[in-house]
Amino acid sequence: MIYRKHLFYSAISMMFLLKVSLGIAQDKRNNTFGNVFLFNTNATEKANRVRQPVYFPVSDTAIYTIFDQLNNTSGNFIATEPASPVMLGVKLNPALMYFYSAVVGSITQQYYSFLIRDSSDVVLVAMGINASNYKDFRYRVVENDSVELIPWSPVTDLRMDYGAKQPFAFIGTFNRPGKWIVVEVCNSKNYAVREGVVFDWRTDIQPRLEQVIVEVPGNYFNLAFTGANKGYATTFDSITHAPKDLRFPADSIRSLTFQLKKEETRVYGVHLIRMAGEKRDTLYLGMADRHGYFFADPLYFNTPGKYQLIFQRQSRYPEWNESLLLRIPFEVTGASPGNTLARGLLLALGLTVIVFFLGFWLYRNKAKKKMQQLSQQKEAVQLQLRTVRSQLNPHFIFNALASIQNLVNKQAITEANHYLSRFASLTRATLNSSEQDMISLEQEWKLADDYLAMEQLRFGFTYTLVMDEKLNPGIIDIPPLLLQPLIENAAKHGVAGKPGGHITVTAAPAGKTLQLTVTDNGPGFQPDNINGGFGLKLSRERIYLLNNLYPGEPFVMHIQSAATGTTITITLNNWLP
Repeated sequence: MIYRKHLFYSAISMMFLLKVSLGIAQDKRNNTFGNVFLFNTNATEKANRVRQPVYFPVSDTAIYTIFDQLNNTSGNFIATEPASPVMLGVKLNPALMYFYSAVVGSITQQYYSFLIRDSSDVVLVAMGINASNYKDFRYRVVENDSVELIPWSPVTDLRMDYGAKQPFAFIGTFNRPGKWIVVEVCNSKNYAVREGVVFDWRTDIQPRLEQVIVEVPGNYFNLAFTGANKGYATTFDSITHAPKDLRFPADSIRSLTFQLKKEETRVYGVHLIRMAGEKRDTLYLGMADRHGYFFADPLYFNTPGKYQLIFQRQSRYPEWNESLLLRIPFEVTGASPGNTLARGLLLALGLTVIVFFLGFWLYRNKAKKKMQQLSQQKEAVQLQLRTVRSQLNPHFIFNALASIQNLVNKQAITEANHYLSRFASLTRATLNSSEQDMISLEQEWKLADDYLAMEQLRFGFTYTLVMDEKLNPGIIDIPPLLLQPLIENAAKHGVAGKPGGHITVTAAPAGKTLQLTVTDNGPGFQPDNINGGFGLKLSRERIYLLNNLYPGEPFVMHIQSAATGTTITITLNNWLP
């Protein structure tokens, strides 16, 4: 059968990814559509009780078996039900390949779309509409989101085709080469009962640029505006509008934002090829958001060399076909002379300041001897803190890699892809904060949300983040990664495998004290394991070192565990302004 999963991260949230497993009449050798109808359902995996959308294929000579699938409890799924009472079934050309496409939003509904590049017919049926209820339903067809080919009309064509045992509604056979249509079916007595599908016959799927927005210190401009683009690019492709000779100094820009022509049925992934001498590597940077924008962080191309950005339509089976890619080559040169001079002046000023303070320190050496000893003690504690944090990072990474391996071993490719995307984002954020003694509570909250989302994919629990409205997280600084070990402990030792498992993370003030709490409804700690896992051990050691660094011992960790759950609270006394 064919799985598909919603993704909830910017552009990923609109991607339609399918994983093939035991599909009847589905040719695994060439990934063709096969002699089937696809039906959109929601089902619970028997092995792990995860509820998710599932596309079931049924043979086009035994279409009635979709009802058997809904009632079947002997396979991999239980509690299978149609995504909509309409029960739309889609049949494409059996030889069609690369038909997976994006999800298109329609108010509260999500309509899945299919790419039909061979201009073949599509057939649409509704197994949920029969002789007893067909008078309650209407359907319509809209072309290119602008022309109503068929206005809302009664459903009147009932058939017994494709091996059916009871009459079902035949919505139609459609073919609009070079265009796209959306077919919607709804209950005239209750508009909330509706389902739709998008068919796209357009063959030109190469990404197109609308504009490139370049941000420089104190200004920004459209790269195509040669009057303001500082000579970074002079020629552009007449079809894709991509720059052909983009070239700029390494320290001259703050960001590059690429705006792609928005196509409702398309989602674009982005890769970066870096070439420095004989070395060449490729990075996956993510996907353009649902509005067609992609932000390229200069962090990935801040050294001189030649690069290429590649935009490609995301698909279950990628096509590395040059006619389908948007390739933007560019060169990063050495730092501009003006910036080099500025850095030289800053260096000279810095050296002057260092010499001044060195002389001052020598002059006051005797009086500052005690201060120097305290400073050395502080540095030693900070070094110990970095050592503890350096153990937390690989501990987190090894756990995440184990989770990804577990998903891959279970053939959960969609979940693994989602997990990898979250993991990449979280790893970047963790590395960025690795040398910082403090980050904002807002950043810590985002890290906690990303990590919970990752662990949710692994263990199948639910979670809630509660930030007290009295707090302003953007101006409150805390040591980084305080919450991550506590969340890991709650997920792994608390709610893993527990039906109805839930984790709640709260941040609340108590006067000038900040309280961070992680609560789970798991079975609690056993008496002989009250110290928890490795992450909790490192957290205790880290709090001990933080209290040596900050006067008054402001950090306190308290664990309360019972058979009904565990609550771990980190208190930061007199921490709030």
